[in-house]
Parts: sequence; structure tokens; C-alpha cells
Amino acid sequence: MLKSIGKLSMIAMFATAYVSVAQAQDFGPYTTSQSLDFSRLKDDADYVKTTGPAIARGLYFEDTYEINLTQVSDFSYNISEITTGDNTKYDVTFLNFGFYDANGTSVSTLTNLAAGTYFLFASGKLAGTVGGDFNVSFNIAPVAAVPEADSYALMLAGLGLVGMIARRKSK
Repeated sequence: MLKSIGKLSMIAMFATAYVSVAQAQDFGPYTTSQSLDFSRLKDDADYVKTTGPAIARGLYFEDTYEINLTQVSDFSYNISEITTGDNTKYDVTFLNFGFYDANGTSVSTLTNLAAGTYFLFASGKLAGTVGGDFNVSFNIAPVAAVPEADSYALMLAGLGLVGMIARRKSK
């Protein structure tokens, strides 16, 4: 009977370790250190601004990128215009961006973000003759998890059980 309990405790300990490793590798649709280039054609503009100063009028885009964090993580991002190539054809002006939680609330502290769904938002004017291009880059850095007290208690109980079994075998 005690041999069976010992075997079961060892199997449970290895299964728990395996599940922990598998969860640490799942970051949803993106991995760390992504750099994505986007081109938006004027035909694909999301809206037209017809009021305000002449320089601000024109075709605009609004893009939203879903970021899924499966564990507490630090997050950093940058959205910028691509300045190489022919800027008269592909140009973006009035570039705006932000980072929001699933409720649409702006997130300003990007360290120790809780697991969940977040959205990176970018908008701007398509000022080139053909449209505009821009780069979205971000980094997801998981924060090392600190074991809970019940995890330590479970580990100590398992070690105590293994020690008890070893002691009984030696008698």
C-alpha cells in the first residue's frame, strides 16, 4: 500500500512540474520581440476627416492588435513611421497609439501586467500618394512566478511522505 502511495506521489510531482513548464511557453498569438511592418493603402482607409486645418484633413486608419498574456509579464512597445523608401508614396502623419486593457481603459504602467487580454491601438493619417506604412514592435517578458505557500506545503508533504517510505524500507 505504501509503495503505491509513494509511486503516486512521484507521478503527481512530475506531472505538476510538466504542467508548469508547458504553461510558461504559451503566450497566445505573439512571441517576444516582434517587429511587424504594415502598409495601408488609401483605398483601405477607415475614415475621412473633412474638418479642421487643411493639413489635418484626409484619409485615416485605425488599427487594433490583440495581445494575450497568459502570465504576469512586463510589456514594452513602439509604433513608428517607416522612413526608408519612397516617402511620397507611403507616408503616415499624425501617428497616435495607446495600450488598453480588455475594458478599454488606458494602461500606463507596463510592468507586472496581470494575465489577460490587452489591445495595442494605432491610428494616423495616410499622407502618401498611395497610402502609408508603419512599424509595430513589442516585447513580452514574463515575470518569474513566486510559488504560493500552499505549493511549498504540498512539496514538503510529498518529501515527508517519501522520507517516511524510505525510513520504513530501511527497518
